[in-house]
Amino acid sequence: MSESWVSRVLASLEKGASLQDVARSAAFAGALGRVAAILARTGVTPNTLTLLSLTPALASAVFAAYGALAWSAVFLLLSGLFDMLDGPLARSTGTVSRYGALLDSTVDRVTDALPLLGLTVFFSTSGWMAVVPAFTLLAAYTVSYVRARCEGLKVQLPPLWMRRGDRMVLIALALLLGPFSPGFTLFGVGLVGVLSILAAADALRVARNVIDARQPEVRGLPDAPTGRDGLA
Repeated sequence: MSESWVSRVLASLEKGASLQDVARSAAFAGALGRVAAILARTGVTPNTLTLLSLTPALASAVFAAYGALAWSAVFLLLSGLFDMLDGPLARSTGTVSRYGALLDSTVDRVTDALPLLGLTVFFSTSGWMAVVPAFTLLAAYTVSYVRARCEGLKVQLPPLWMRRGDRMVLIALALLLGPFSPGFTLFGVGLVGVLSILAAADALRVARNVIDARQPEVRGLPDAPTGRDGLA
């Protein structure tokens, strides 16, 4: 009975359960497109906008380190807004490029880390509590790595859950609870870490199913590499 319930939940999550779906709605996408059109007339480039997202992310880290958790949330969301606009700007100006995608992904990793690093500094005077944001940072990178590695191996994953937008919004919500009690923020950030680890494990499970389904195509190949990265 419980196995059937778990299977149904996992099957539902495979289809994608994400706050990012809001950003893909026609109304929200249209609003972003209109803002991107205004930005295009100013001459700002998508890559510039991508790099500019680092500034509010850094401010978020500084505010978090000093315990101004609500302000940290505000600047984290502002960084996310910049990140959402660079894609529509690239499409509206016809400047979509592979390098732009690479730069965007690289900057995303940095902006993800900065607020959590700030929280690690803030809780560093509280002993082991500082481990919680550090753990969440590790968990977030694990989810991103699994998905990126699958893409590199040409393993097509379904949407799944706990994507970057979800983690950013949930961390921002946890930061907004800081004025009531820093403990609420710590609990919320820790919950994001636990959910991220579970999401990474689920992505590995799905990836294994996809790879096993393709296994007959590669089973008989000679001199197959013994290492996970193609190294003996």
